Amino acid sequence: MTKLKYTFTNDTLFKALFVKYPDLLKRLVAELLKISLESIEEFAITNPDMLPENLEDKFCRLDINMKVDGQLVDLEIQVADEGDYP
Repeated sequence: MTKLKYTFTNDTLFKALFVKYPDLLKRLVAELLKISLESIEEFAITNPDMLPENLEDKFCRLDINMKVDGQLVDLEIQVADEGDYP
C-alpha cells in the first residue's frame, strides 16, 4: 500500500476542502463533538483566506465560531496534542 505524502491533518488541505464545503465541516464538527447537527444554530468560518505559499507551511488557520443550543462556541482545530487544550 502506498503511503500518502499529505493527509487532511495538513492545514492547507484541510482548509481547502472545508472552506469550499462548510456544510461538510459542520457535519464533521457535530460528529466529533457528539452533538446533533440541528443543535448548531449558527456556524461561521472566520479565517478562510490565509493559504500558505507552500503545502508544507504551517501558518494557515481555520477558526470556527458557532452557536450550539444558545451557547457561543469558538472552535480551533489542533493537529498535534500539546496538552493545553481539552
